[in-house]
Amino acid sequence: MSIKFRSKELSPAEASFLKWQYGFDEQDEPFERALWQAIMRAWDADASSETNPRHLERLGCDDAYPEEVALYVKFKSEDSDALWNELIRRAGLSDRRTTKVELPVDRRRRSGARA
Repeated sequence: MSIKFRSKELSPAEASFLKWQYGFDEQDEPFERALWQAIMRAWDADASSETNPRHLERLGCDDAYPEEVALYVKFKSEDSDALWNELIRRAGLSDRRTTKVELPVDRRRRSGARA
C-alpha cells in the first residue's frame, strides 16, 4: 500500500507518523519504522513501569527525536482524536476509522448465499 499525501502542510514527523499508522509500504525507510517502534515501546515501558524509567524522555531529549516523541505523546493523550483528525485533514486523506470495511469472509458468505 502506498500513501500519497495531497498536502505539504505536514512536517516530516507528521507524515512519517501517518504512514506508520496506516501501514508501511515496501519502499518505506526502515529507519522510520524502527524509530516509531522504539517510541511505542518506550511509551509502553514507561507506562507499565512502577519505577518510571523515563525511556520516552530520553528519546525526546535534545539531539534525539523531540518532534517525533512529542507527536506520539500527543497521540496517546486524551486529545488523540482531535490530533488524528487534524493530521488526516491536513494530509488530505480520508479517515479509515469512519469507513465500514466489508471483510472477505462476509463477502464470501453473501455470495455463497446467492448460489
